[in-house]
Amino acid sequence: MSNETPEFLPSAQMLEEAEQTLHAIRNGAVDAFVIEEPEGHRVYTLEGSDLPHSSLVERMQQGAAMLDAQGCIVYCNPSLVRLLGMPRETVTGSILQYYLAEDDQALYQKLLDTAQTGYSEGEMRLRLADGSVISASFSFSVLTRDKSATGVLITDLTSQKQQMDFASRLQTMQDEERRRIARELHDSVGQLLAAIGMNISVVQAQAHKLDARAAGAVADNVALVEQVSREIRTISHLLHPPLLDIAGLASALRWYVDGFSQRSNIKVNVEIPADLGRLPAEMEIAVFRIVQECLTNIHRHSGSESAAIRLFQEGDRLIVQVQDNGKGIPEEKQRQLIDLDRGGVGFAGMRERLRRLGGTLQIESKENGTVVSAILKVA
Repeated sequence: MSNETPEFLPSAQMLEEAEQTLHAIRNGAVDAFVIEEPEGHRVYTLEGSDLPHSSLVERMQQGAAMLDAQGCIVYCNPSLVRLLGMPRETVTGSILQYYLAEDDQALYQKLLDTAQTGYSEGEMRLRLADGSVISASFSFSVLTRDKSATGVLITDLTSQKQQMDFASRLQTMQDEERRRIARELHDSVGQLLAAIGMNISVVQAQAHKLDARAAGAVADNVALVEQVSREIRTISHLLHPPLLDIAGLASALRWYVDGFSQRSNIKVNVEIPADLGRLPAEMEIAVFRIVQECLTNIHRHSGSESAAIRLFQEGDRLIVQVQDNGKGIPEEKQRQLIDLDRGGVGFAGMRERLRRLGGTLQIESKENGTVVSAILKVA
């Protein structure tokens, strides 16, 4: 169907259209609005639309509406009616802007203006009939050639927000648990190992009274206790590096990178400004964990023999970049990383930490390496 003035569809054509509609719903191709009027079905298609996706809007789980040039709702689907919690006849004919929180009015006008030259989307707060306010995603597109009609898709973000809040709380609990376990390993297990070491040293002092086999076993135990003590200390510091609390991010990162290079044989260059200073505790742990996750991924997946870490400030932004010279991330995996829900545990964790701090994550990967950039706002 072309973008000509809306026209009626013969029944045979509508049957074929229904099949195409089902395909469109499954593939997320929403590009038409249908309004049932006394004289028949009136079809409004997006500019550039090729397929006759007409009746899908009525069945969509997503709220949908069509606005006239004044922002008045001339059509809304059942999902939007249910979301708002008011009769369809009340919604139809009202101004969409009336349902938005006062602080979002300017953003609404900006999104509407931007849609006149293409497409726009943003998050705003929607006021419901019961007086409650929810976060919702709004997508605007021009529906007709003369730009007299604008389509809007509205998605309730309540469930998504709840999931994000849960993930945030869970991450905070994990950080606290890591800190607790690290302290227990250092204080309790570390002290026990020290006591065992002292007892063995007493026996070792009397080793000349033992036969060769027993004396050898005592010497082996001394070495084993020392090795276990070192490993416990390393695990404790990796769970929550004490340098992070005592000396700050720069010292903790350099300590971690030195140990990582020794364990992995990957040479890592670190660039941190001398005047970086202390950052908020939550920001320092977030940057440390992001660098830790990136270097772990480089070791496991990239095949790179070297890596580089750069921290620098641009105005009120702190930028953290971790780069390798490995084989890069496959295109399919890159597409998954763009999707917040499919980005994998590591990248999802990074994004969640940054989201809590108002930051963003960028991933650029080619055949000759990958650059992961974390961008945070600093006061």
